[in-house]
Amino acid sequence: MRKLQSLKAHMIEALAHRGAKDNPADLHVHIPQGALQATMRPGLGFSYSYTLVLAVLDFAHSVDEIMIPLLLWVRRWQPELLAQGASGVPFEVEDLDDGKVDVMIRIPLTETVGFTERPGGGYDLARPEEPTPFALEDAEPLHIVYLDDEVIARCSLHQVEP
Repeated sequence: MRKLQSLKAHMIEALAHRGAKDNPADLHVHIPQGALQATMRPGLGFSYSYTLVLAVLDFAHSVDEIMIPLLLWVRRWQPELLAQGASGVPFEVEDLDDGKVDVMIRIPLTETVGFTERPGGGYDLARPEEPTPFALEDAEPLHIVYLDDEVIARCSLHQVEP
């Protein structure tokens, strides 16, 4: 599943300055529940529908440092979760005794899979790219986000130095 790998890589990069690369055990990504959905229309296409759980453990910094990169990822790859009237992205925060928190985020995701017929017979697996949301087509991306004069999120696609 591409979104699982994409989100994990994105969050490791976003939290690298907080040790996510050095302590990968503090960042858990898994899918406890999912379903295959097919429309039964002509063709063999189907989609994965699942809840991805992202858990950041023993985090000693602002929860914003987790939520802002997550928001940027969701805005690009599953924007309907942020649409007006949508239920959003549910999360839980457990306040630990040592000033740290455990954060668990449940992200409902979908991925489409299709097949294209081969001229000589058989099929090729096709994973179409997610379309760019209309809101992002002409929008100025967030390059760098600060919290108390410290960089807490940086867009790796748009390298701009302060």
